[in-house]
Amino acid sequence: MKIPKYIDAALKRRTRYAELLDNACRVVDDFIMRNGLADDIDSACYLTGCEIYVNPGIAEEAVRNAIIKKAAVNQRP
Repeated sequence: MKIPKYIDAALKRRTRYAELLDNACRVVDDFIMRNGLADDIDSACYLTGCEIYVNPGIAEEAVRNAIIKKAAVNQRP
């Protein structure tokens, strides 16, 4: 059986998106670890946790909120 063009394109696109996601996760995960945010974020929202794939908006919001909260705590006199 020959691979249909639309399937070939979808497979290539899926692979490319997975590579892009992996690179972005590495950047975010490194930031979280370097800045001591790991205890403030559910691990499902980073380190390739399921929320990144199932609920990407929720995972993004959790990381953003943890960063903002940490910044606010660090700015207190």
